[in-house]
Amino acid sequence: MEANSDGARGSASELDTAERLRHAVGAFVRAVRSVSDAVGAGQIETLGLLERGGEQSIADLARRRGVRHQTMSATVAELESAGLLTRAPDPSDGRGVLIHLTDTGLETVAMERRARSGTIADAMRSLDERQRMVLDDMPGVLDQLTREISGTSSADDRRRDRRARGR
Repeated sequence: MEANSDGARGSASELDTAERLRHAVGAFVRAVRSVSDAVGAGQIETLGLLERGGEQSIADLARRRGVRHQTMSATVAELESAGLLTRAPDPSDGRGVLIHLTDTGLETVAMERRARSGTIADAMRSLDERQRMVLDDMPGVLDQLTREISGTSSADDRRRDRRARGR
């Protein structure tokens, strides 16, 4: 694989496709997020981290979201006052606290996901048959790219993806 003067790897065609994909995915995510505003983007991201990863400290949440501890403390305080999460003592650290989702927080995450999925499904109605066929393969393709980037790809994953696509 060749590297250009910027250190990017790949042919000019691959880099162009990668840039167009990066731009399109980013725009898509921003468009879907902008439609639903029941909870702010940073707040729903925090709730999602807790839903996927279980109880966590404020420091862990801040690191995973890429924000300062003070920013996450403010977000947690807002979500706690809205009844979407609670704090409990950390059994492994007498001075620390762990942040937990409440049942209302879990329902908020589920409701937000349903709203976003509905937005996408509505937009999909504008696609022709060929575009829908391409889109049908897209989640598996993006999952494979994610595994490649994160270093978790394996031959078993690739075989499973091919079987899922019926190939």
